[in-house]
Amino acid sequence: MADVNVGLRDRKRFSRARERGLARLRDASAILEASYDPQGDALDLKFRGGGSMKIPRQIIPGLREAPVSALSVPVSVSPAGDALSWPSLDLDIYVPGLVERAFGARLFAAAIGGQGRRTSPKAKGTAAKVHGAKGRRPSKRVA
Repeated sequence: MADVNVGLRDRKRFSRARERGLARLRDASAILEASYDPQGDALDLKFRGGGSMKIPRQIIPGLREAPVSALSVPVSVSPAGDALSWPSLDLDIYVPGLVERAFGARLFAAAIGGQGRRTSPKAKGTAAKVHGAKGRRPSKRVA
């Protein structure tokens, strides 16, 4: 096997990729388990954050026409927890798209939109602390 010479730039890229992977492992919206509930004729999803939801089979493309016997097979969940797979049906479903379809784009966008406000640049936080210590918003300078 040939020697692999990994540069500093690549090491930084690998480090960032590992950090993103670890953050994804802590994502509360990731699916841990999915199963078909024959009594409710629905797909039962359990999330890493402790929540769960049932989505009626009739609103899921591909499952609408599927026989109940094919749905009793365990559902495969992707390692990232964002996709479901039924190999016997040759069907893969992206969970965020499924939730958006079930609850509507507007509600889904509102829930996802809050994630953008969870982080802010360090400079913005530092400026807020400095201005907060003054007790008011800084006055505008007149030229």
